[in-house]
Amino acid sequence: MVRSSRTALSVAAVAIGLLGLTAPAFTSFALNKSSGRSNAQRSLGRTQRQAEVNQALQPPALIYSQAADGSMLEASGPIVTYSQVLFDAAKAKKETVLVTTDVLAMKVKLQDDEFLEKWVLITNNFNIEKKDRSSVLVDLLGPFKSTVVPKFIVFLTKKQRAMSLRRIVKHYVTSLYQQMAIEPVTVKSAQRLTSEQQEAIKQKMKAKLGAKDIKLVTEVDANLLAGFILEWGYVDKETLRSPANAIDLTMKNHLAKSANKQGVMMQT
Repeated sequence: MVRSSRTALSVAAVAIGLLGLTAPAFTSFALNKSSGRSNAQRSLGRTQRQAEVNQALQPPALIYSQAADGSMLEASGPIVTYSQVLFDAAKAKKETVLVTTDVLAMKVKLQDDEFLEKWVLITNNFNIEKKDRSSVLVDLLGPFKSTVVPKFIVFLTKKQRAMSLRRIVKHYVTSLYQQMAIEPVTVKSAQRLTSEQQEAIKQKMKAKLGAKDIKLVTEVDANLLAGFILEWGYVDKETLRSPANAIDLTMKNHLAKSANKQGVMMQT
């Protein structure tokens, strides 16, 4: 059992090393295209391209304006505007942390079908006065830690935009991740990774993705035998839904590929 444990951890260490090989080699590609030019031209070309490389390795400056649906399109429209209003109000009142806490709590509630049905019934009941309706909606979504969020709900109700709160909340959370350049990454391993291995993965992924920080979510699956699977590029970075990218560095995957080359069928 001890030998098996050590083997699995050593394979995980090798996998972490292999992870570094998957990062794009921007520098070598950029610096090798200048052959055939004069020394001065090559030097100038290297300097310009190195500047482009350095810029490419930084988190995109306009990433905060990307759409929250993962389409990579530039966000626009009233949802973005109201989300920015909430963000600016939180910053002005120095309640950014408290507002974020309230927004995350609202996001969970607005994803529940039973709760959402109550919300829709109230927001669509125009027999209730706006003032009373806003109070009911605040009570329904509360309690709140900030003073900004309940006032924001009242503001949306007056503007007849209460039905848009779910989309505003989603965009706010996604934009917050983008603005702070935080990338969630899931690692599924055969055995629980050590803190040193987790930190090594975080550093590799920070360099690979150009992120300021990595939110590492760990899962253990003994069926993988050894090594790990990495998933990232989520459409919803809070619920970790629909990863766009994955790397499989598990022993199970290695054995399956080897068997396939030999024409041997393996049970999944």
